[in-house]
Amino acid sequence: MDYKELICTVIAHIEQGIKGKPDYDAMASEVGFSYHHIRDVFKKETNIPLSQYIATRKIANAAFEIRHLPRNITDIAMEYEFESVDTFTRAFKRDTRLTPSEFRKSNHLCGRRIIAPGVYAPVILDLENPRFRLPKLLEVNEMAKLQKTADSCILYGVPKVHFGRMIDGEEQYSFFPMCLQAVLNYMGQNISYAELMAYTGIAFRQRWDSNGWAAWAVDSRVIYKRHLETFERGFKGAGRNFNISEDTAKSINKDDAIALIKAELDCGRPVIALGVVGPPEPCIVTGYCDNGETLLGWSLFQEWECKEFDESGYFIKRNWWPDTEAIMTIGEEVGHRTSDKEVLANALMLMTTEEVRAYGGKDLYYGGGKAYEAWAQALEADAYPDDATEVHGDMHGMIGGRAFAARYLSMLAKKHPKATAELTECAKLLGEVAQYSTKIFEESKYGLRKEIAAIVRKAADIEQKACAALQQAVAKL
Repeated sequence: MDYKELICTVIAHIEQGIKGKPDYDAMASEVGFSYHHIRDVFKKETNIPLSQYIATRKIANAAFEIRHLPRNITDIAMEYEFESVDTFTRAFKRDTRLTPSEFRKSNHLCGRRIIAPGVYAPVILDLENPRFRLPKLLEVNEMAKLQKTADSCILYGVPKVHFGRMIDGEEQYSFFPMCLQAVLNYMGQNISYAELMAYTGIAFRQRWDSNGWAAWAVDSRVIYKRHLETFERGFKGAGRNFNISEDTAKSINKDDAIALIKAELDCGRPVIALGVVGPPEPCIVTGYCDNGETLLGWSLFQEWECKEFDESGYFIKRNWWPDTEAIMTIGEEVGHRTSDKEVLANALMLMTTEEVRAYGGKDLYYGGGKAYEAWAQALEADAYPDDATEVHGDMHGMIGGRAFAARYLSMLAKKHPKATAELTECAKLLGEVAQYSTKIFEESKYGLRKEIAAIVRKAADIEQKACAALQQAVAKL
């Protein structure tokens, strides 16, 4: 008798309740066989005792949290129903040869992969240990091939991106760092949203269109003179080799785009693209059908822009060309990352440079104190166009990003003793600037524009002090 369906059902049941104690009665009811029969079949078919497999899956899930979330190891151990931290540590070391604390400091890669048909779960990608596999069910990489046909390939398990996405208390709202973190998380790299906000420069930018209330000031492509620099800095900060192919630069056509997307997905690597769904903002492409004519993935705009969805929640987009403006591919290797000093020097430049000619000099945007003052003056002016409310929201959203700048600087303060005082002071001040974003939001409910302008100027004054502290920190690194 072929018991593969039974094994897969058991695996799915285990993953659904991985944080609780095993409910063998519920398992038997779902599978349709007695627990004793399930236990015997599982051992015979996989050569791994069922109880040992469950313990190993708990370790794999816990390892994923240890690598990706700054949670207390004791809390993780208790959440996964281990009797004590000592019991958890012994089990963890048995499977990984490292203690949980050693694993957190290691370079092991944890990501999400398909472990059985329809089951997508955390795995330790680079650990050679038979306990993490079910040999007779096919290994993880081979199982992924079950989602590929002659004209389609879908990578399931890529973390969802959406407005208000929360990761360990962090509310994410900047599109590219959100997409990049999700893809790197899937590929096994442990990197925080705050780091990516800092690497790209998004956490430190403030932009105001010199033409006034214009919606594009919040676009990631107007932070620097070169419109792709934001993305490039994100990849380099993460230590990833990458390639960006642009339709706007006529460096790629539809056939080339399809070939590129298919090649990446066939190798198990999601793609980040601009414009597939909704406005030309980043989204994640996680699959293709119809030989590339149809794409699947995650977009922050999919609820409004898409009518078809995969059972996983992925959008289904059939007419994605010529709206797609760029395709970004990410290499497997994690190599040299941007130095902390370079990231901070770039942050200082962003907060003090008052004029930026974006798109190679085509458009003029104000930055630093000049952007704050132009915003304040526009609030005080008698004219207030209909679209000003949206732009105003983008402006205080940009200074809200200082919360992640503060988090990043606090991380560096622990890492660089020579500049701890300056980095801590800068983090405190930028945290205050971020709080002014909330005050601006609250005042906006009442439409008190002159009062809001005063708050904007206070935020600018505090940021100027933060720049002074940051300049001292950079000099000490």
